[in-house]
Amino acid sequence: MSFLKYWYAAVQEIKVGALEGMFGYQPTIYMPKPGSKDIYQRLAKQCENMKIPIIPHGLNDVELLRQALLRPNTDVILDAIFGFSFKPPVRAPFDAVLPLINDSRLPIVSVDIPSGWDVEKGNNHKIGLRPDVLISLTAPKEGVKDFVGRHFLGGRFVPRFIESKYDLNLPVYPGFDQIVELISEKNSHSQDTQETEDK
Repeated sequence: MSFLKYWYAAVQEIKVGALEGMFGYQPTIYMPKPGSKDIYQRLAKQCENMKIPIIPHGLNDVELLRQALLRPNTDVILDAIFGFSFKPPVRAPFDAVLPLINDSRLPIVSVDIPSGWDVEKGNNHKIGLRPDVLISLTAPKEGVKDFVGRHFLGGRFVPRFIESKYDLNLPVYPGFDQIVELISEKNSHSQDTQETEDK
């Protein structure tokens, strides 16, 4: 095979690999305030290179988000708007975005802590997202103790001495799994519902 044919075949494999890398999903990114730090710039460039559309920020970005949520092929929202350092109040444009997402009636999956929730006090201001699923990273945050949806923990890398030092009481991960579902009295009904749907 000539170098040009090999290069073309490699490029085609990379394109297919990028599509497969999204596990069959076709995401759209909403990033109304692109971060100025290098990591955010690199993440945006990675999305651009993988042909993942980013809703352009500007005067009508909330309306563009509304339109994206109404598309027939939009079936889930992955919430990673705020991190665990968020403190109220919610400022523009997020004060319009959070209700828009909540009112979309689409399933919401939040990463680490639902956007708009205080890491220690939870959704005490009643302004945060109401996700169906929460994926906590490293350890569940104190503010999610009243969360009632399906709750997973990811991040099987906390050394035992750290777990003991901070009394984290982390669950046992089965086998080689990197994620474990957390069941509590608050969310046990959501697990029962899921098991019924799976049958």
